[in-house]
This record gives sequence, C-alpha cells and structure tokens, in this order.
Amino acid sequence: MNFEPSSAIASTSILSRKNRDVNQITKTKYEVSPEKPIHILFPLPAEKGRVEVNPFGITIDLARPVVDEAVEDVYRRKLVTRGSLRIHFEDSKLSDAHGPNVAIIQLVKNQLDCIIGYAFVYALAPVARMSPYWMDVDSTGIPVITSVGLTSNLDNRKEYQLMTRISSPYKVVKDAVIALFRRLNLYRSAYIFHEQRHDNPNSAIPYGECYLLMASLQPYLYRLNKMEHNYFMFNELHYNKERMEENLRKASMLSNGNLGVLERSPRF
Repeated sequence: MNFEPSSAIASTSILSRKNRDVNQITKTKYEVSPEKPIHILFPLPAEKGRVEVNPFGITIDLARPVVDEAVEDVYRRKLVTRGSLRIHFEDSKLSDAHGPNVAIIQLVKNQLDCIIGYAFVYALAPVARMSPYWMDVDSTGIPVITSVGLTSNLDNRKEYQLMTRISSPYKVVKDAVIALFRRLNLYRSAYIFHEQRHDNPNSAIPYGECYLLMASLQPYLYRLNKMEHNYFMFNELHYNKERMEENLRKASMLSNGNLGVLERSPRF
C-alpha cells in the first residue's frame, strides 16, 4: 500500500497528538490542590536513641529544616499549587512495632500519599512490603522513599515494589569488591568487623549495619573462594586488645596474607 507524504505526516501528527493526550491524562489523573493535597508522612524518631537502632543518627529535628526548604523549593518552582503539600512528622520511637503503626494510623485517616523516612530498618521493611497493597479511590499504593534499608534482602523489586532508596545500597559495595577480586585475582579473604550483638548478653539488640553489609557481601564472595567461617567480630563498646590481636593473627593466616578487611562502625 502506497502512502502520500502528506498522509504519512498527517498520520504521524495524529499519533503524536494521541500520545500527548494519553500522557496528559496520566499526569492529571488525580487532582492536586489545597482542597485535595498530597499528604507526606515522615516517620522518624524524636530522640536519637541508641546507635544499634539508629545507626545514621536521623531525628525529626534534624530532618525538619531540610524538609521545609524542599517544600518551599517545590512551591517556588510552581510544581504544585502552594498549600498542596501537607507534611506530617510522626515519632516512630525507633520501634519495629510502633513505627509501622504510625503509617497505618495515617492510612486510616486517609492522610497518606507518600512515606519518606524511617531510621530503623526493621520498622521500614514491613511497611515497604505492605504499601503497594494500600489502595483506595484516590491511591494505587503508597510509595516509600528512604535513606536506610541498604541490605541485599531489600533488593527484591517484586516484594518491595514501591520502595526507593536514595542512598547507595550495599549491592554497590558488593559489585565493587567482586570487581576488585576478579581484577587482582584474589581468592582468599577474611573479615574483621564491629557487631553490636557480639559479647553482649542482650539478645534483643538487632544486627548492626556492619554485620548487614558483610551479610550482603559474603554469599557472592563465597562463589569465588568457597570460604566459610572466615570472619571475626568485635564489639567496640567492649574492646579487648588481646582478643583483637588474636583475631588479626587468625585472619592473616586464614587469608594467607593476601587480603584482610577491617569494617568499622558507621559512626566513624
């Protein structure tokens, strides 16, 4: 079938116009105005708390000035009408029980369109897992934006469909280490890292970020070196010089002098 050039141009024009119409419909699906605002929840701790449950030291008072400036910038750029964003700061209490409940309370009030935050990864995970299924007449799931939750078990996009991590997850470290091992032909390794549960009688303390980083890395290194039990932990709050020296000797012998990795606490 032959087409006249003018007909082809006209057809392209119609198709382009149809695509624009579809995009416009998608972008304006929900009204955003002071009468129908976007409710953004920041579930963060009021107090800094213990480092084992808040390794990055995030609090409401630290986040509020940044949020205020970001909201004002949105209004200055006229991305939405002034007054269309409603910000809710709620104390998560660094609890994996109370923290998720904060989001559920906002959902019941019909004042939840987006979640930004959580300082405690054990409170983040259940919310990020459930939020795609929180739907009503003006919502098809609640997006979660966070700077924590960097571990590999949260990489599953099917399970955590609406979660966005704004910090580099530990898989970036994993990829860099694997590339280094392959480039330098390294096959033996040993790890020495801080773990807050080590030498601590309180079993309720959650695993720390150093442990979670190593746990994200080890399965992939095992495929290269088939090494198990090649790690040694210490607790910087219960430092023992003699034990540290012994662990360094064991790690050196285990890794055959090729590589020793010392992982420190995220506070340093």
